[in-house]
Amino acid sequence: MNIYEKIFARLEELHMSQIELSRRTGIATSTISDWRKKKINPQADKLVAICRALDMSLVDLLCDEEESDQVTQTDYIFDEKHIIEVFRNSDYETKRRLLRYFELVEICEEINQENETKNIKRNVSVIQDVDGNNIVIINDIRFKGKRSVDWKDVREYLREYVGEFYTIASTGDVVYIGSDLPKEYSGSKYTNSIKGTNAKAKANAATGLPEMIEIAVGKHFRENQEDKHKRDAKNGWYRYDSRFALPVYDDKGELERYNVFHASMLVRHSNDGKLYLYDVIDIKKETSNSLGE
Repeated sequence: MNIYEKIFARLEELHMSQIELSRRTGIATSTISDWRKKKINPQADKLVAICRALDMSLVDLLCDEEESDQVTQTDYIFDEKHIIEVFRNSDYETKRRLLRYFELVEICEEINQENETKNIKRNVSVIQDVDGNNIVIINDIRFKGKRSVDWKDVREYLREYVGEFYTIASTGDVVYIGSDLPKEYSGSKYTNSIKGTNAKAKANAATGLPEMIEIAVGKHFRENQEDKHKRDAKNGWYRYDSRFALPVYDDKGELERYNVFHASMLVRHSNDGKLYLYDVIDIKKETSNSLGE
């Protein structure tokens, strides 16, 4: 079975539309349609994103079951010398494909290592409050400045997210993290205007951004009116509402309660057709304890 055939078979299995696959991968729907119409396989650099969206491994996508079984039964004879010999005896096209496959394996290993690193650094969960609304619980305070926030540290931390994308559950919108977010998030006019509790809340909200995007609701649109954003926000701006909670500790270091905050996720609709998180603004502490006991 060809790769494109496996993709469409998996789409049917998951009851997923081509539009949804496009949203999850950032690949144009016309390109996805061409795979079936023209009976062509996706470009190699798209395979990792496709596997993520379809919840399948590269082995499942690239190898047939018979080939996988054969490899499993005979892999004990594949030492380095044998692999080198096979490579040397292969034609140019086969060598090119083998090298590209090894590159993809390295990419997958890097992605797994990055994910493991991020999981270690983040202690975040999503729960529902007493009214059934989602709240992102940020269990660790990463940025603890006693007097003020060191926004340089926040900016460096946010760079880890650049290139990632997350899907808003309520709308299906895919929101990307662009290279402009770290600087804007840590140095915007809004950031420079907030102090104290709200400043520390925004700094630590950085560790929960993926989940804050995913639980966002209340999509609002406005046209772009600024010349400096005529390209990166050519198609306008969106605001989404999100909520997060931070722990409060007593003098003994014991957890006392959680403070819940409302925030607006400011998203730009770029000239490339994609949505990018631009900043998190209008952070306000909620007066009532909606988390209950």
